[in-house]
Amino acid sequence: MGPAFLWESSENRLLWCSESQVLSSLSRNEELKFFQSATELNHLTVDNDTGIIYLGVVNALYQLTENLEVIRSVETGPRKDNKKCTPPIDENQCKEAVLTDNYNKLLLLNKADNTTVVCGSLFKGICAIRDLQNISDEKYYVDSSGEKSFVASNDENVSTVGLITSLNNDQVLFVGKGNGPNDNGIIISTRQLYAKDGKDIFEMYTDSAAVKSAYHSSSTQQFVAVFEDKKYVYFIFNQQEKQPVNNRTLIARLCKDDAHYYSYFEMDLGCKDDDGAYDHCHSAYVTTPGIELAESMAQQGQPADTPSDDKILLALFSKVNKDDGSLKSAMCVFSLRQINEKMEKNRNDCYTKKNTSSFYKLFSAENPCALHGLNASKNFPCGSEHLPYLLGSRNGVIEKPVLQKEGMNLTAVTVAVENGHTVAFLGTSDGKILKVFLSSTATEYSSFTIELNKPVKKDLVLDQTQENLYVMTTDKVYRLPVQDCHKYSDCEKCAQARDPYCGWCVREGRCTKKADCGTADKENHWLWSPSGTCVTIISADPLNMSRRAPAKVELTVSPLPTLTESDKVCCTFGETVHSAQVKEGVIICDPPDIIPPTPKYQDHVSVPLQLTFEKNKIFFASHTYPFYDCEEAMNLIENQPCYSCASNRWNCQWDWKRHICEESSSVQDVIKQNMEEECPQFLNPDPSIIPMEYQTTVYFEGKHLDYYRGKKFMVGNSQFEFEASVDESDEGKFSFVSKEFSYSANETLQLNLSIKTDKVKIDSKLMVTLYNCSYGRSDCSLCLAAPPEYKCVWCEEDGKPSKCVYEKLCHTPPTDTCPPPEITRIEPRTGPLSGGILLTIMGSNLGIKAEDVKNITVADKECLFKEEFYSVSTRIVCQVGPMNEPQQGQIEVNINGKLGKSPSEVLFTYQDRDNDSETSLRF
Repeated sequence: MGPAFLWESSENRLLWCSESQVLSSLSRNEELKFFQSATELNHLTVDNDTGIIYLGVVNALYQLTENLEVIRSVETGPRKDNKKCTPPIDENQCKEAVLTDNYNKLLLLNKADNTTVVCGSLFKGICAIRDLQNISDEKYYVDSSGEKSFVASNDENVSTVGLITSLNNDQVLFVGKGNGPNDNGIIISTRQLYAKDGKDIFEMYTDSAAVKSAYHSSSTQQFVAVFEDKKYVYFIFNQQEKQPVNNRTLIARLCKDDAHYYSYFEMDLGCKDDDGAYDHCHSAYVTTPGIELAESMAQQGQPADTPSDDKILLALFSKVNKDDGSLKSAMCVFSLRQINEKMEKNRNDCYTKKNTSSFYKLFSAENPCALHGLNASKNFPCGSEHLPYLLGSRNGVIEKPVLQKEGMNLTAVTVAVENGHTVAFLGTSDGKILKVFLSSTATEYSSFTIELNKPVKKDLVLDQTQENLYVMTTDKVYRLPVQDCHKYSDCEKCAQARDPYCGWCVREGRCTKKADCGTADKENHWLWSPSGTCVTIISADPLNMSRRAPAKVELTVSPLPTLTESDKVCCTFGETVHSAQVKEGVIICDPPDIIPPTPKYQDHVSVPLQLTFEKNKIFFASHTYPFYDCEEAMNLIENQPCYSCASNRWNCQWDWKRHICEESSSVQDVIKQNMEEECPQFLNPDPSIIPMEYQTTVYFEGKHLDYYRGKKFMVGNSQFEFEASVDESDEGKFSFVSKEFSYSANETLQLNLSIKTDKVKIDSKLMVTLYNCSYGRSDCSLCLAAPPEYKCVWCEEDGKPSKCVYEKLCHTPPTDTCPPPEITRIEPRTGPLSGGILLTIMGSNLGIKAEDVKNITVADKECLFKEEFYSVSTRIVCQVGPMNEPQQGQIEVNINGKLGKSPSEVLFTYQDRDNDSETSLRF
């Protein structure tokens, strides 16, 4: 199967795919461009001068444009090979040779001479040099040089890392690879890139320019990264030690121009939280941090004179919980300067024989430390012949995670700096890209699924412009924009994204990168997304206005963008558009020409106000402005016009003489705002509870009624079409007689009463509760259990059904005792001989309270009363006792000495079995 390529834009679409799976990706990630390989992807690198992508896959190499279009491809396998055979492969000598896939192990650009260095897993890991512009042009490839040309690992499961740099004015290749079972034992080496001084290309720079292990059985290595900084080259690798079993992550350092590896030093690189160490590193990246992160690291304990060029190392780790097998991963951030300082301290301790127990000689059991004098580490910064061994220490650097994840591995990392802000892009084992903003803390602000449950590979690379990210999964390379600022349609969405790439460009009304905002250099014209700030109208003066007296509004805007004479601002106030005045940081708007009507049951109308730039009509701030309506304010609380007006939040006053609510003025002898207790009012009804169907005299009080002296008042309620005259006994003491209210739908009903004189309402706080004794009280016990303030009685009159009524509606002396209890139903009707089940007895007149239940028997056997389940008059629950033999019988209850027996058809049966479905409720 050949490669596949997809490119899509809003204007046109090109689709070249050879698998239906690619089409399904289209619907999920429509905007993502990707290249698909027929075989597994191994390595990806980008030429930052041309933007060209170089891709190493199993059995092939590709050159791609920045848009993932194929420029050319080269087939590199499969070939006949066997890991144990030495190339060139002669099938007569290597009968085990079979067609073998060629995994790309190294893919490096040598810009100094316009070549690429490509190493594969075939033929003991030998390498080729190809032309940078045309990878089809093989400049150098020799398979007959023997062991000196075996550079990479020939094991597809053992990683190889490489770095091209200068050594003594020569271009050389530093290589780190694990010690696979069929490898030559060289773990780290420096290789020639030119034939010189009798040495071939890819031969070791010197015979001692290598770290060699003859002890594959004692430990294995997996290399993670190699990088250089100033005069040093660093390797990061995982080491699994077998005796005793121990996983370590190490960082090794050697001087670039140390051709004999005298300067080699390794130590632990630790990432540790409260639950212990993360013991496996998956990816690492070295970069110069943005100013913000650098300053934050300086504040967290580093010296004030921290060099501004101090680099940081981001490393991704994982650990598996030995108890439950759960996976946890983390990112730790290290200062490269602190790593170097720790290495120098360790070297000095070893050379002065301090704390020597943590040191070791690589692949040797003997103690490596010897007395070389106080200044040995400074005098010999890159080692010397008197220190001819590889030195290591278990005393390394340890940092706490800045980011942790559960249930996944963090597999890839790269970093970009935007406007001094440091952003890390992380790949995960379940196919996501996480975007993390690094400052005093690490904030994951976005997560994007690339390919569900397809691990993101380690080579996560930014393109030439730093605008796009190339992401590798098993067989695809995706091009992912580093930011989607344009997707956020307003400032709030832009700010909520918390994307350090983005900010709101106020003058243009869009979310952009800072570089894309034409006026970003002006104060408050580009509002950075993570700051969470948008231009906001924070106050208005006045805060509100009467709809009958509209005037200018002064708006305080924060943060106010720097405005020039050419920046004309408009106020769109409701349906009206006016030019605004900008004066000393305040924006002044004229009121709307037309104010909408006040909605029903409200005391104001909210009118939208928008500020826009006159040119291009770009919106930048909005507000909702209230115009209040005092005439409507008096109607908000039923029956209380004065209180409703004077207690209102608006600037209204109550003119009690004219009986109107109006805008506040200097007029005296009115009830001003917040003086609502001075309102004329009626209150405190007595009784506050009155019965249905019975006329009741209700007494009440009046206050602040001087203006109404001598007036006649009427009390009323519209729901019952009730109106009655009010009698005044003493000053401030009033009464009225209710009518026989009838309402059967509820037990109680709240009745609001209005008071009028001369057809206007005076504030009435009179509210009484109507109650109905008959509602829900069908028997005597229920009736007598009613609240005592209701004065309900059980009335038995000749020729009439007995019922529960208000005491004065009963024309015979009411009974104070109830008839004997009646049992109508029981549940369940059967039970086991062992008893123990709960029996529910239902009926009427089963007592007014639990204490009335004196005794219960079932088939003449006592049944234990369960008070917690008792329901007045209608239900008794008891626990059935045991019976010696099957039996059937009636239920009898004793309620305050009155006995009630179940009828002959309501019987309980003891059965000689314990599996009846009705007997499941047991103690």
